[in-house]
Parts: sequence; structure tokens; C-alpha cells
Amino acid sequence: MEYMVMLGFALAIVLPLWLYVNTTIGESKQSLDVTYAKVAVNKIRDAADSVYVQGAPAQIPLVLDMPDNIASTSISGREVQIKLYSQDGQTDIYAVTLSNLQGSLPIRSGRIRILVKAETNFINITE
Repeated sequence: MEYMVMLGFALAIVLPLWLYVNTTIGESKQSLDVTYAKVAVNKIRDAADSVYVQGAPAQIPLVLDMPDNIASTSISGREVQIKLYSQDGQTDIYAVTLSNLQGSLPIRSGRIRILVKAETNFINITE
């Protein structure tokens, strides 16, 4: 009987602590994913703007750390976009460039290599 009371007190202390830690870790993970996505789209934007100013055949290879939980990626017009799954639905991270873009980004997480290359009338982004 005494062991049951002690077990009840232990659970009463440990359970709220575990819930707090679990929630904090989830929020930190989501914040880290958004930061990775912002860094990725900003690197692509900066490289695209740089090769646009230099003109064809300028090119810049990039190594990007893509976040987990990617819903989709898009390169169209002058916009680079990464959509992430989040607790609140989807989060859009995007950047706007000086020139029209063509190409695609992979939807996988982790480190990727892409090439940002100036063509005659657009910037081509390939893996």
C-alpha cells in the first residue's frame, strides 16, 4: 500500500515534467526547421541575384541543409518557396529574386547540392 502511494506521487511529479519537456522539444524542432528553410531560400536568392548580375554563363554551386517535414518546394517566376508541415498546418517560407527562375528543388531533407546558373533570359536551378 505504501509503495502504491509512493508510485502515485512519483507519477504525479514525472508526468507533467515529461509533458513539458516533450512539448518544448517539439517547438524547438519546428523552430529549427523554419530556420533551415529560411537559410536555404535566402542562399538560393542571393546566389540567383549574384549570377543574374554577372550574366551568362555565371554559376554558383550551393550546399543546402534542407529541413525535415517538407510539404513541397517550388521555383516559379521570381519566387523560391519551401512549404513545411507544422503543428498549425503548413508554414510558407519564400524569397523573391531579381530574375525569373526555372528548375526544381528536392523534397527530401538533409544536405543537398544544387547549381545556380545564369542562362540568357533566366536563372536555372538544378540538382
